[in-house]
Parts: sequence; structure tokens; C-alpha cells
Amino acid sequence: MIHDHKNIDDLLLAYLLDELDNAQADEVSQWLAESDENLQHFEQISQVWNATKNEKRPEFNAKKAWRKIAPTVPKTPFYKTPLFRIAAAIILILGAVNLLFNVSETIPTTIEVFASTEVLNDTLHDGSVITLNQNSKISYSDNFNTHTRKVKLEGEAFFDIQRDPSKPFIIELDQSSVQVLGTSFNIKSDPKDELVSVYVKSGVVLFEYLSDSQDSTYLSVKLLAGDKVVYNKKTHQLEAANDSSAATEIYWINKELIFDGIRLGQVTGILESVYEVDITITEKVSENCLLTVNFQNANIDQIMDVIAMTFELELEKTEGTYTLNGSSCEDI
Repeated sequence: MIHDHKNIDDLLLAYLLDELDNAQADEVSQWLAESDENLQHFEQISQVWNATKNEKRPEFNAKKAWRKIAPTVPKTPFYKTPLFRIAAAIILILGAVNLLFNVSETIPTTIEVFASTEVLNDTLHDGSVITLNQNSKISYSDNFNTHTRKVKLEGEAFFDIQRDPSKPFIIELDQSSVQVLGTSFNIKSDPKDELVSVYVKSGVVLFEYLSDSQDSTYLSVKLLAGDKVVYNKKTHQLEAANDSSAATEIYWINKELIFDGIRLGQVTGILESVYEVDITITEKVSENCLLTVNFQNANIDQIMDVIAMTFELELEKTEGTYTLNGSSCEDI
């Protein structure tokens, strides 16, 4: 009897070498007739033997050997052959690869636009234009505008949004968000800064912010053209915004300063921040003079000359320092 795998391998090899007696040969023939698997194993042994035999060994006639056992062994169905199994495995692998490829096509990828050392413009699929300040980044899905219009901002950017009532435009920020239909506005949201500021140049903006980190309650405030809101991410409170915000909110884009009835004391504070200079007004009464003027790509010397001439003040200049002398606007 054939007891184990090693025993049958030895017998099959001896069978191929015609070294078995009649009883052993009958035992092998009976074993081959027991199952398709046994016959397949015999075929594998014979293939290996044919590939490694030398010329001195007797030639093995596979057809003759097959005829010896064919009357007692049923023909193996094709679906049970090794070739069929290999083909089926290949089909399964190709099908899995194809499925993976199709699934990957349906998963949206994220597009990132980063402005490192210069101001950068990015036009979205809906026609909206985003102007990124230096060291700022926006990210959005490659299927943007298919069902929603949503972007994420880190840093500062000016948005000029195409109107689409069916798809509100949403900007995700840290602990807050901005939702609009079509308008233009500026957002500054630096992850390293505690403050988020939103200034509306035109249209209407809905600003939503986290009011309590404990229960994740969000509140909202509507902003109109000229409005600005400042949100403190640490205290979860809205802070008062400077009335002269419009003068410098988008200065980084077009180098334009807009003063529309702004007190001279506030104007000098803005100029000190923008141009990194020191400005002194000697007469306190002159700080209340109201300035209405726009400056485009003007240097600080030109601006100070215009202010002095407008209010009939004397101007003293030294490197990085400006002094306005004289009284003006006494009736205020």
C-alpha cells in the first residue's frame, strides 16, 4: 500500500524507470486510477523526470505509459486542469486590478496651491479668482464645482467669487468658515496666529465661528460691504475691528491705500504699520483732521507731502522719521 507522499514519489520515479515488479506496478496503476489529483501528480513527476534524465537512462514514453492506465482512469475535465486554474487566477488578478483602477478614479484627489515668495492668482473651475498672499495655501478637491464649491485656506487670500445660488461658496478656516454666493472679500487665517479676520469689499458674507469649544456650538454673523470681523480662536470671541480697516486690508494686492474720512491720527498709525516708519503730530488738535484720499503705488515721502499740503502743516523729514508741525482743523 502507498502510505505517504514520499513513498509514492519514490514509486512513481521507479515506475518511470521501469524498475518495479508486477505487484508494485499494479499498486501504482491502482493509485493513479483513484483520483484526478493522483493522475495530475504523476504527470508533474513525469515532466520533471523528462527534463532531468540523461541519455544513458531508458527513454520514457509518456503516451505508452498513459495507455497502460487509460482504460481505468477517467479523462480529467478541463476546468480541473492546472492550465484552467492558472487562467482563472490570471483573470481574477486582472479583474482585481481593473476594479482597483476604477475605484481610484472615483476617489477625488486634493489640489493644493501654495504661494511661497510672491502673490499668486488661481482661477477655479467656476470662474472664481483667488489671490494668495505670500506663505499662504488653498486646497480643494479635483471635483470642485461638481456638487459643491468648497476650499480650505491657510494664510491670507482675497476672493472674487462668481455668483451661483445653487452652489454656495464655502471657505473652511480654523474653527470657523465663510459662506457666500457671489462677492469679493479678504480673509486672513494664519494657523500660527490666534486671530482670523474677514473684510468684505462687496456683497454679503456669512461668517460662522466656534463659540464654545466644550459643546462645539457655532454662531454666525452677516457681514456687508465695508464690514470687518476679527475672531479670536483662543477666547472664541469676536473682537472690535478698526474703522480704518478698508485702508489697508487689500494693500498687499494692489498697493492701494484708501482713506475715506479717516482721522489723521489713525492715518499716521496705518502709515507707520505699512511703511515701518515713525510719524509724529505735534499738535493734538491736528490728529482730528479727516483725510479723504486714495494712494496708488505711492512711496511714504509722496504721501507725507500730500498730507502736509492738504492740512497746511509743516513737514520735517529725517531717515525713517516724519514730524507734522502746526495746528489745523481747529473747528473740529
